[in-house]
Amino acid sequence: MSIGSATRRAAGVVAGGFVLSALATLWLLRDGLTSAQLGGVLVVHALAALATCAALWAVQRWWLRGGEPLMAQLDAAGQGRIAERAQDGPVEWAPMSRTINVALTRLKAQLDDRDQRLGELHAEISVDPVTGLAARAQFMDKLSLVLHDPDASATGGLVLLRVDDLAGLNQRAGRERADELLKQVATLLRTRALRLDAAGGTVARLNGADFAVLVPRVDADALDSWTRDLAEALHGLKQRELTDRPRVGWLAASVVASGETVGAVMSRVDRGLQAGEGGDTAWQMVRATRSGPTVSLAQWRSLIDEALLTGRVELALAPIRAADGAVTQQLAQVQLENADGRRFGADEVLPAALRTARVADIDLRVAELALARIAGHAEHYEKVAIRISPRSAERPSFVTRLDEALAGVGALAQRLSVEFDIDGERHVVSVLGPLTAVLQRHGVRIGIRRVVAPPEDLALLRRLGVGYLRLGSSLSTGLAGDGSAGKRRLLQLMAELGASEQLRVLAAEAATSADAQLLRSVGIPCADASIEEVRST
Repeated sequence: MSIGSATRRAAGVVAGGFVLSALATLWLLRDGLTSAQLGGVLVVHALAALATCAALWAVQRWWLRGGEPLMAQLDAAGQGRIAERAQDGPVEWAPMSRTINVALTRLKAQLDDRDQRLGELHAEISVDPVTGLAARAQFMDKLSLVLHDPDASATGGLVLLRVDDLAGLNQRAGRERADELLKQVATLLRTRALRLDAAGGTVARLNGADFAVLVPRVDADALDSWTRDLAEALHGLKQRELTDRPRVGWLAASVVASGETVGAVMSRVDRGLQAGEGGDTAWQMVRATRSGPTVSLAQWRSLIDEALLTGRVELALAPIRAADGAVTQQLAQVQLENADGRRFGADEVLPAALRTARVADIDLRVAELALARIAGHAEHYEKVAIRISPRSAERPSFVTRLDEALAGVGALAQRLSVEFDIDGERHVVSVLGPLTAVLQRHGVRIGIRRVVAPPEDLALLRRLGVGYLRLGSSLSTGLAGDGSAGKRRLLQLMAELGASEQLRVLAAEAATSADAQLLRSVGIPCADASIEEVRST
């Protein structure tokens, strides 16, 4: 309701009130007053009504000249049109007009600051401040567009690069050197992407150590060749001593097709990247498979939580055999099963567990299953080796619960071996922390995985309780033929060195029966290609 309509309504009410008052007065005084006196009463009431209505009309004009413009100014401010207004109405409105102008000026400054911050935030989300590359949000938008291409036959290429131990380099060499490595990697990716796509595709830094390259249209052979060349170019950065790691990082590439989901594509390439980190090759070409429905990150969270709750977690055991066929230990890896009976191996589960912050739960469950297996086969003196992520070792709750589980089986805990993926024995102390003391107290053997060269400090390994080394795949495969004679001699020397220092050398699953025979012939036990699946009970 406007001030004008409100005033008119008030004037009507006032006039009606005076009429009723006059009528009531005339009726009450009809016998005591003369006609002239009654007429005077009516005139007085009429004049009072007119005076009141005139006052209301004056108030209306006063409001319309001063209040209405200010209300319009505030209404415009509510719609984002903020501006000061010169006071040209009654002087009584001047203080309020000045106050409103000051308030709106401050509000405009706050909105301008908000818009600036939003712009900066958008730039931060869209562009990585260190490298100048696209950030994760922009990259995911581009990937979504490629996957929603209306051309059903359209394919693109996705390459992920993970810089090796960026956080460690930052601590050891300083942030400046780490940033310089990131900038050089970004420049290399940006220039190399032009060789694959004239427009350069989309080159992004997804997070601290992860980079990505997306090309809308590319075939598998071209992507394969380009990724191989990129791996060699990254080795050039290593030669410039920008990093103190054995390699700058790992690469994984895959062709992506229209109609796939973002989660399926990222999960597939990320698994390839994890496989690369778990092996010894600098790059992996991941093939798109249709063997089963893809699992999104949200689905992985539910799958892992449900499997842990319902007990659908199993161990896949690979017997490690010596030359005489005796089983020296069982190498255990995790398996999950969903409600539909589909099974997921360690190469799928562990990367997903890392990304969903559930790797400590998985590692603890695997340790419990391994200890139960040992206790259930106590008379056979069975030994089981498990893998624990350094991420789990960082969690005090995991260390405490593992300590309790080990104490629960008493002396049988000595039959358990725990392996870690650690590059270089000197990092064992910093990575494992208090977990080392717990394992040593219970007599658990500690192993280091993915060893590709003789250890530099055997005395340090002995002090840390490391009992064995498990060879990386590059040393334990492709051993037949004259071209691998040098590798076989190296294996022989490592086995002899380990025996003299009470540090056993083992291998994982052999690629072929010939490789298995050669490994065992030099005194290095290994697993055959077949894996015995054991349901956790």
